[in-house]
Amino acid sequence: MQFYTYQNGTPIKNIRTIEGASIVYGYEFNPLDRWFYTRYYGFLDYGYVILDPRGKIETNMFTYGVGADLLIEYNKNPLNVWGLFYGMMLAGNTWTTSEFSQNFFVENYRSFTSFSFKGTYFRLLGQVGVRFQTVILYHDVSFEFGIKFPFDTELGSRFVRNYSFFVSHTWYF
Repeated sequence: MQFYTYQNGTPIKNIRTIEGASIVYGYEFNPLDRWFYTRYYGFLDYGYVILDPRGKIETNMFTYGVGADLLIEYNKNPLNVWGLFYGMMLAGNTWTTSEFSQNFFVENYRSFTSFSFKGTYFRLLGQVGVRFQTVILYHDVSFEFGIKFPFDTELGSRFVRNYSFFVSHTWYF
């Protein structure tokens, strides 16, 4: 993520690493069992970063929305499926800040009650990656590696997430 601070009226660009997790729930649509198909989903991303360890200020990012991907499988057999995916997402992005991040476990209540919301911004995101699917314990599972990137900027936002790398695990039922 990036954000700007000001010293003597001059903007200074700051870059921090966000750590987080994501939950995705969706549906794959492949009625003819072909090598090219789609999937649709809703998602929630959470990111956490300490802006200034001395100042005890944390930022939490919540990104939520819907998306769709195109999947291409180029080695399709029951035990070893490799593929590529490309998708687009329409998302809302909300940032919160808190002053009690260093003692989060001790001052849990104060950390949550001191959240201040910095607004919600809508974004158009894209993602691209590689996918491996196999069978484990009689269930289909897949592992994905990719990058999520914005098509636009968060105009007016104090904080901006430029891109994110991800590793995901999917359990099919």
